[in-house]
Amino acid sequence: MHDEASPHYEDMINNMWAGHKWLKDMFDVVPRIGWHIDPFGHSSANPRLFHDMGFEAWFFARLDWADKEVREAEQSMNFLWRPFSEHFGNEKQIFTSAMRDHYCWISGFWYDERFDGDDPFVVDETLETFNAPFKVELLVNYLTEMAEDYRGNQMYMPFGCDFTFANAKMNFNFMDKMITYFNEHNNANMKMFYSTPGQYIDALKTENITWPTKYDDMFPYSDNPQDYWSGYFSSRQAAKKQVRNGQANLHSSMQLLSRKVLRDNTTDEEIN
Repeated sequence: MHDEASPHYEDMINNMWAGHKWLKDMFDVVPRIGWHIDPFGHSSANPRLFHDMGFEAWFFARLDWADKEVREAEQSMNFLWRPFSEHFGNEKQIFTSAMRDHYCWISGFWYDERFDGDDPFVVDETLETFNAPFKVELLVNYLTEMAEDYRGNQMYMPFGCDFTFANAKMNFNFMDKMITYFNEHNNANMKMFYSTPGQYIDALKTENITWPTKYDDMFPYSDNPQDYWSGYFSSRQAAKKQVRNGQANLHSSMQLLSRKVLRDNTTDEEIN
């Protein structure tokens, strides 16, 4: 997950190339979904690069507060991004999904070894702390509101946050109980299950949905009317210069290597 404002596009490509190569070498997996939940604003170049990398969709969490208000009202939290459409038309378009309430648990479900602000999901009716019906009501109310902001019948809800799941057994026991009880006791015709971004995208494909489109970038990012996350555009000039110099040296080295490889008389020993 790279920043989308300060890096040169070649750095973005090299970063993703290294990650994709590792995934292919280690697990024989080729990603098809982009997971860009925490960059501070989004450029038009990034979805174009993601499309060219073979991604069919991508997700992010940081959406400008004013843009978010409009998108929720128009049910356009999911949309098709068509970067550089004046040159490519819809050739580079990619499905884009903005998360409703950042990338952490919803209120009332912050239960983790590092966070003790909310009570666990208690399904044992003999206990004084039994709270499952209340928790189910919270979930139903949240998902009912969320359904007004997204098109289609599929909703996704992230579970976790920064540096969580250190005690994964505790987290999954909590979620197992919640999912089972919710599916057995909610009266809203809702079904909850473990899923992935890819499964969510596949489910949406089965529905006949017309998606809104976007063409420009998402800079600068602001999470409230007073705070614009734009200082990092021009801060730490010395560090950025080092990155640029390193990228230039890498690019030059790759050019020299490519020329060497293309020569008929080059041996494998020279390349390796």
